[in-house]
Amino acid sequence: MTGIAEERDRILALLRLTDGVQDTDAVPTAEDVGAADALGLDWPDEQAHVSVYLFADYADAAAAQERLRGYAAQTGLSVETAVNGDLLLWAVAPGDDDQALARIDGLAGSFSGRE
Repeated sequence: MTGIAEERDRILALLRLTDGVQDTDAVPTAEDVGAADALGLDWPDEQAHVSVYLFADYADAAAAQERLRGYAAQTGLSVETAVNGDLLLWAVAPGDDDQALARIDGLAGSFSGRE
């Protein structure tokens, strides 16, 4: 398995992220979700946050996605999530922040290859 750094360009292309996005820590951490590695992305001075996790396979990524969905249901976060092979997208924004919500809107569809 390659590390997430080798997947960064592909991840950005899938998400169609180019403007002002910066690398940061994934939230939650790769260890917290049982992933081999993780990439965090966000925008300066904004509350939207994107984490992409690398797993051994699709089944592990899908299982982690379900666990994270359970967590999100207990918070005020809006979530965009998708699995693409061994990668799991976890994009979050406060439900009352229109700018942050606009940032993550549609990322799950892009990540999984849907138009």
